[in-house]
Amino acid sequence: MNKQDFSILESGQRVGLAVEAYRAEIDDFGPLQEANASREALVKAIEEKAGTQQTMTTDATTAKDAAREAMARATEVLSARAVAYALAAGRLDLKQAFTLTYSDVRNGEAAEDVDHVRELVRRVSELPADVRKNYRLTPAVMQAPADAADAFEAASDVQTEAKAAPRLATLALPELLRPG
Repeated sequence: MNKQDFSILESGQRVGLAVEAYRAEIDDFGPLQEANASREALVKAIEEKAGTQQTMTTDATTAKDAAREAMARATEVLSARAVAYALAAGRLDLKQAFTLTYSDVRNGEAAEDVDHVRELVRRVSELPADVRKNYRLTPAVMQAPADAADAFEAASDVQTEAKAAPRLATLALPELLRPG
């Protein structure tokens, strides 16, 4: 809220304090009841928007960061084991396809990273069962990056929603304060 918005809120709150001493007079006069009800509704709406604007997004951001870290760590393990197979088999095409580093996943473009993680999981799951067994590409090792990618997307959605609420509250204030 800006200075003018706070001024309107404080004025409405001060009027509310002043009219409390005259509650009997207001209750006996319909136009004053309507005006006071409008003032109370405006003050309440502004207070709600102000409260929403001050919503902290730290928890949502921390959760998203932790989910991305988990996705990067799980992907690093899967990629390292899959690359070991590709190198032992002399398959440089697979080595390139299986290479997805911690840094790539941790610091890249989020949407692309999730897609790359899922693609790695899909390609590794297509390897023959004996290869997966020999290189310890267990179902748990393959599922961990996929689950982490899902958790990261969910945390990203929560963070987006948490950040949207204060912005929407800020955008709604001018509409509330418009005369008319």
